[in-house]
Amino acid sequence: MKHINQRRGAAITAVVFAVSMLLSTVTAFASGDQGYLALGADLSDSEKATVLDLMDVSNPDDYNVITVTNSEEHKYLDSYISSSEIGTKALSSVLIKENGGNDIHVETQNINYCTTGMYRNALATAGVSGADVTVAGPFEISGTAALVGTIKAYEQMSGETVSDDVIESSVDELTTTGQVGEDIGDTEKAEAIIASVKEDMAENPDMSDSEIEESIQEAAQQADVDISDENVEEISEMLQNLQDSDIDWDNVREQSKSIMENFKGIFDSDEAKGLFARFIAWLKSLL
Repeated sequence: MKHINQRRGAAITAVVFAVSMLLSTVTAFASGDQGYLALGADLSDSEKATVLDLMDVSNPDDYNVITVTNSEEHKYLDSYISSSEIGTKALSSVLIKENGGNDIHVETQNINYCTTGMYRNALATAGVSGADVTVAGPFEISGTAALVGTIKAYEQMSGETVSDDVIESSVDELTTTGQVGEDIGDTEKAEAIIASVKEDMAENPDMSDSEIEESIQEAAQQADVDISDENVEEISEMLQNLQDSDIDWDNVREQSKSIMENFKGIFDSDEAKGLFARFIAWLKSLL
């Protein structure tokens, strides 16, 4: 299992837990009619009340409720992430509801690192669809408890173990998006670049390494991003790992339609179109 680069920091690490929890819980959602509510075990009564209010939950008994302890976080995550980064308290919580459609809708409350787009992209990679997801903390936090809450919910509902392949792929995508977003100074454009290349890969899952890198560079040009060779390599490595994982490319293709709709402003701007035209001209000049 690939370890998370230490330079990405504790904030990204904590958010990884939230996404992994989300993908596991939503994947299992179809097995039950009610929503699932996963609460951090270290929430005080007042903190729990705050989280429930942020989630607009008036009666927790209306949901399937589970709790997550910090010891369980360490049990599941110590092999992925350093113990010191996991921390000592389980606080973040997640609410999952079926939305009757196909799209993934994500809302965050008091989650201070990961954007809704980062969650949505990673969940689509995991094969999730038709879900409304809310991630919340009692105050500004990153979301540690969320991962293990989903693993517990999934195992209780289905009796199955969460696929290491699915977890690794979604975690890798989330952390790579966050790091590239920091490096280029625009998380939304990082999301757009990765989503665009994933859309290409959904049409051709057997893309070669060089074709993936070309797609990354092309998307960066369209988004008016001066992307470094290091970032291209990071994204390419992450996407190559997706090719080796048990990813539902049909779902990625379907989700890409709505995800890319959110990035029309980035790729359809006059400036982006001009850059794209120059990029195509440059490619033709090479030929």
